[in-house]
Amino acid sequence: MKYLSLIFLTLSTLVSVSQNPDYKVGVDFINDYVKFCDGYASDEELFEWINSRNDLTQEFKTSLQNLIIKSRAEDPELGLGFDPILDAQDYPEQFELEQIDGDYIIVKGVDWAVFRLTIKLKKVSKYCLVDGAGVINVSEEKRIKR
Repeated sequence: MKYLSLIFLTLSTLVSVSQNPDYKVGVDFINDYVKFCDGYASDEELFEWINSRNDLTQEFKTSLQNLIIKSRAEDPELGLGFDPILDAQDYPEQFELEQIDGDYIIVKGVDWAVFRLTIKLKKVSKYCLVDGAGVINVSEEKRIKR
């Protein structure tokens, strides 16, 4: 009976963990992205960096690249005029978790608390991945109003 109880407890823990996203993935990604933004110079560098990430869905990568390519075709010099992942031109140097809303998290600037950003998470197999941030794969209703 002890073994049966132990097996049940272990299985119930595994089920609950697999159903809850790892919210740290979103916070870690956005903080890594901000560090990357300090030094990159071209869309190609951004695409390389994004494609090298294992914490992003393919849908996120494709949506971001398509949006940037389309905006550069329409306005080669300016493009979008803002960062689509951060949904802004200016942004904090570091983010922290503020709120959890199902498959979405809201992060806020550590030293700029009024700057908030929605990040969408998605379970793929057994992994939690970033599937949206800023204007990429985040519905208007879920985006932070600017």
